[in-house]
Amino acid sequence: MHLTNIALMSFFTENEVKGHAIDVQLYVAQCAVLAHNLLYIADKPGGASFSHEFSDTKTEHFFAGGSSLFAPIFELSKRGILIAQNHMWFDDAELGLIIAKGLDRAKSWYFSEGNTILGTIIMFSPLALASAYFFANEGMRVNVPLNLDIILELVEQFLKYSSTQDCVYLTNALTQHVSTRVLPSDKPEDDFTSFLKIHEYENTNLFEFTKFYEDRDLVFYELSHKYHITTNIGLVTFLRTYEETRSFRDAIVQTFVTLLAEKKDTHIAKRFGNEIASEVRDHAKAIVENGGIFTKEGKNSIKELDNYMRMSQKRNINAGTTADLTATAIFLALLHGYRP
Repeated sequence: MHLTNIALMSFFTENEVKGHAIDVQLYVAQCAVLAHNLLYIADKPGGASFSHEFSDTKTEHFFAGGSSLFAPIFELSKRGILIAQNHMWFDDAELGLIIAKGLDRAKSWYFSEGNTILGTIIMFSPLALASAYFFANEGMRVNVPLNLDIILELVEQFLKYSSTQDCVYLTNALTQHVSTRVLPSDKPEDDFTSFLKIHEYENTNLFEFTKFYEDRDLVFYELSHKYHITTNIGLVTFLRTYEETRSFRDAIVQTFVTLLAEKKDTHIAKRFGNEIASEVRDHAKAIVENGGIFTKEGKNSIKELDNYMRMSQKRNINAGTTADLTATAIFLALLHGYRP
């Protein structure tokens, strides 16, 4: 069932109806930071949270990274508004540059080997542009229901109107910030410069970039398919669960395991191989079939999967890509007016 067919709720207050560009920028940026950080209040199987920290990346590292999302999302929101008002063109958004700068800025806020916002900033950025554009066309009001069909069409336009230079910025950022231990492969498609080598003498864009890598990373698959899994599975699950439980924590866990059951997590596949990624997905499917957070059997299954992901290997099996999709579903829910 498409999201547009679901009755959505709204929790806006009078003081959120400002009608000014700066308030749209602040709104979208704050939704992004909150969405990223809310992900860590819930005990997701194998995931980082207040209760379960990784040995090399602590909760404070994730929160510091989340705070650094504010500046790039604020800037992209400004550009989305200017483009909606015809003060800039779609190809002036500089999406790749702002993502790259955001990733560099994040690393100045904490000491940890990885980059804690890598997946989320890539997922959030096109949506920030599109959402701000949408709100601008609604009279700079944010207390209006999101039209996801319009926003996802805008996302695709922003990707298609990007430039080869955007691809260069994103390639350099990925090469710099993705740890080699996360990509233990000698396959050509694991080299983020492969796309640029093929298109060395051509004009290309971020849409083609994401299409090129869509089979090797679920984040790129989502960008090249209008966030199909994130919206039709993740966001739908989040809203349904919240409407029944009034709990953000329950909604986050249920969304996470439902997304994990939908498609193999590419972060797990790259670190541990396809066989383990398939085992985790099968476990998640059983959880969903058992009712997830809604039943005692489902909750027990979640604990069993969590134990498996934390104890079965020499290091924690972290479904990082699924976490990025879950955070994006939260981001969309917050943009619509849902609040914890």
